[in-house]
Amino acid sequence: MGASRRGLVAAVLVVVSAATGTFPMVNSAGNSAEGNNRGQVDCSCEEEEEEEDVKDIAEAYKIWKKNAPFLYDVVLTHALEWPSLTVQWLKRKLEIKDKDYTEHELLLGTHTSAGAQNHLMIARVKLPSEDTQLDARKYDDERGELGGYGGTASKVEITVRLNHDGEVNRARYMPQDDYVIATKTVSGAVDVFFIRDHESVPAADGPAQPNVRCKGHEQEGY
Repeated sequence: MGASRRGLVAAVLVVVSAATGTFPMVNSAGNSAEGNNRGQVDCSCEEEEEEEDVKDIAEAYKIWKKNAPFLYDVVLTHALEWPSLTVQWLKRKLEIKDKDYTEHELLLGTHTSAGAQNHLMIARVKLPSEDTQLDARKYDDERGELGGYGGTASKVEITVRLNHDGEVNRARYMPQDDYVIATKTVSGAVDVFFIRDHESVPAADGPAQPNVRCKGHEQEGY
């Protein structure tokens, strides 16, 4: 962009870990269930392909990270505990006096496994103010951040976590009030949460408590 900046370009990347794939098992003699070693050969080939895929992804990520200063003014990364099937910026923006950043909020959900509790979540995100001078060469490899602003405090923080029935297929706020949020559930119902009515961190084993549950759909959707 050079000296004449055309506006701030900010990218917030939500990073999730991919689950490890599983492969066919063979017995100690190297035989498959059919009594030959074909299963062992197939298993080895699949494992080698999986390793190659992981290497390709890692190499592509290294190339992207190396070139990030030429693509973006700001890069933030944050590793979520579980993948999110939905994401939306909320409308609110908080400007803090004598700080070089503003606070924004991001709507997220979870897609867990093995019976783990799902949540509707709101994250606080610190982004640089429009007049903040950024150093595109300053990349914090440990924190995965580019741009250098806001001190050392975490720039992405989960501030609200509400229990949810099943994974959050989709979540959207009401235009008139972004703290009224509707979610699409796995049962087909649409749950509506009035965020101000709930504790920021509910009991771990507590039930989901939407303020309104809209029924009628028989299948889940997105």
